[in-house]
Amino acid sequence: MTAADATAVEPLLTVTSTTMGLAVAGWILFWCGIWGWFLPAGRRRLDADDASAFFAQLGWLWTRRVHGYRIEGFTPEAHALLNDPSSGPVIVVCNHAAGVDPILVQLSMRRRLRWFMAADQMVGALGWFWRLQQVIPVHYDRRDTQSLLAAMTHLRAGGALGVFPEGGIARPHGQVYRFMPGFASLAVKGKAKVVVLSLRGIPANAGVLRSLLVPCSATLRLLAILEPPASGDIDAFTERVRAMIASDLGLPLADRHLDHIEQRIGQHAAAPSR
Repeated sequence: MTAADATAVEPLLTVTSTTMGLAVAGWILFWCGIWGWFLPAGRRRLDADDASAFFAQLGWLWTRRVHGYRIEGFTPEAHALLNDPSSGPVIVVCNHAAGVDPILVQLSMRRRLRWFMAADQMVGALGWFWRLQQVIPVHYDRRDTQSLLAAMTHLRAGGALGVFPEGGIARPHGQVYRFMPGFASLAVKGKAKVVVLSLRGIPANAGVLRSLLVPCSATLRLLAILEPPASGDIDAFTERVRAMIASDLGLPLADRHLDHIEQRIGQHAAAPSR
């Protein structure tokens, strides 16, 4: 290489070295930001592993921006119960309007919720995420014995459960469907307090992706913190909680369950006794 060629190449080498240096510096600053601010902020938001804390902080920033997310009515007693993992077993109950609802409910508290979720909605490609979130599958058959055992073990260890007692997203929107009484039974057996919430402002019947992306104004409101019912009052307690949520939302009480729940009940009633 001649001296002239070297002189011509030198600026290119300088630009390349500078670009690589800036890229490396940017990468280092990125990870410093993750480990120095983002993850610690996530851990303060959610008492969980680093991956879950990361998603919690990301979810908080996203929902505040896209969903105008607000929480209302959370008293000091509620914050103590929902933020302190040592405050005893708790079941969080809320209406269900869209796929983003579990994220919004979880972001209102530091305690990690284990959610019940219909097994046929747990897309296989996201199996790693369901395991990370410790989701409890619901099959509507004998396999649910194991799911209920897992839930009860979690409560007896002082854990927190999240439940949408309608059994799915309310379709069609505009009324509060009959609740499944399982959450009340779990509260009795697990000696768990029941936290009643209402969620409004989310696009009705939206799946996870659409409800994540569509701007809206979401408000989560604390309605009550209830002691577990007596074992003989499960049905009345369940209806009381449903009426409380419907009244806050200004929606009528439906005289039936969601369609897929009605179908399961009908199949069970038609099955021959043994």
